[in-house]
Amino acid sequence: MYRSYQLEVIQHPEKTAEFRNAHLSRLPLNPPLIVRLIVRDTSGNLVMPEVEIPFLLAHLSLYSEDGQTRLDDPGQWGEDGPPLLYGNLVASLDILEDAPGRQGLFFVFPDVSVRWEGRYQLQLTLMRISR
Repeated sequence: MYRSYQLEVIQHPEKTAEFRNAHLSRLPLNPPLIVRLIVRDTSGNLVMPEVEIPFLLAHLSLYSEDGQTRLDDPGQWGEDGPPLLYGNLVASLDILEDAPGRQGLFFVFPDVSVRWEGRYQLQLTLMRISR
């Protein structure tokens, strides 16, 4: 059975404070990134993929302002180098209600910080864990 998956950003982060090497003073992105997962069947109807929910994850990555260069590549700064994007970068699906009260599937990233001041893009990758 074919299904299409679409990620829709519901809430965009606007700012944060750089924390450099002061981990105890880091502030998360504000407001937190919230993304809705929309799943459709072959006819275009919305479906709730209940069996898949435990196996779907989203991973957050940091890119340059123009979106061309990945900045949080693990090999980029060496094994002991400081990550530019810090916090819980993987989220599982939550079944929540949106502002009008409709039930939906959401990924929420409440604890993500950026080490250095700048303008960046965030990329979200939807992944399915195989059995």
